[in-house]
Amino acid sequence: MSADIIKKTGMGESLNFEETYSVFIDMMDGRLEEAEIASILISMRLRGETVEEIAGAARAMNDKKIVFETDMPVYDTCGTGGSGKSTMNVSSAVAVLLSAMGYPVVKHGNRAVSGVVGSADMYEMCGVPVNSDKEHMTAYFKKNNFAFLFAPMYHPALKYAGSVRKKLRVPTMFNFLGPLANPANIGGQIVGMPFRDKLAILAESLLLLGRDKVAVYSSLDGYDEISSFSPTEIHEVSGGRIIKHYINPSEFFMPFQMPVVKTSEDAVKFFNAAISPDGGNYSKLVALNAGLALAVFEKADSVKDGYGMAMEAIQSGKVLEKLNSLKG
Repeated sequence: MSADIIKKTGMGESLNFEETYSVFIDMMDGRLEEAEIASILISMRLRGETVEEIAGAARAMNDKKIVFETDMPVYDTCGTGGSGKSTMNVSSAVAVLLSAMGYPVVKHGNRAVSGVVGSADMYEMCGVPVNSDKEHMTAYFKKNNFAFLFAPMYHPALKYAGSVRKKLRVPTMFNFLGPLANPANIGGQIVGMPFRDKLAILAESLLLLGRDKVAVYSSLDGYDEISSFSPTEIHEVSGGRIIKHYINPSEFFMPFQMPVVKTSEDAVKFFNAAISPDGGNYSKLVALNAGLALAVFEKADSVKDGYGMAMEAIQSGKVLEKLNSLKG
């Protein structure tokens, strides 16, 4: 079966949901050679991954993950990464902010691939545990209403594709899959990505998977965040439909260039500034991204209301206090 599917992808043909699910299960069970895995991933990338292929691969990844149990649905801000822009870790700051506001957050993530610092790197440098086993992280979540799940620890099946991805050195299907396979029970999510031409496909895949209260977005200046300088295109999956809209930073503040992180020291400095009461533009950027999350999760009536709520939380000092409480 897999041989036929591999040949089909190599000939430029698309796979349906069931075919994709089957071949990715074989991939994650170690039944495919590295050359076969590379052939599938590159073939799909060259012609463009389809809605059914992303959904089928995501279902396979979710079926193979180690489940992180929580007593309630939680929220996540995991994006695809891959922009190569090396901006500050906005989504990681938004996750802490949401938790400080009282919402349960299970942040899924990894170390840096194209940027200077990934979410795991950022939290680790701030003293937040990232490598704790499931038992300890479960207790940590119950205490803090927040947990970071280091992707490789919860997706052991990906070890067969990991070396291939590193050797290929280009974004593949797996860039889409990480945000779609949080080990916890997700009640809402925002997913930033640099591939604006893929927004509609990813949104339709989420709809096919039955997901709700999710927004995928990409800025017109190429960031996988809500940009502080240019409009950002949003595809929101809500109530069984997809709503497309834009966020223009000029409606919230005087636009400014996205901050560039050149070193890990820069990353920590910007991160801490963004969640501090006197964070200036850094705080505005994080609050704008949090504003989208709060609106999508139906905790605010609009992105503008959510932005105001987020700025108020930051300026009160409780977000910085939350980060300090997460250390150790």
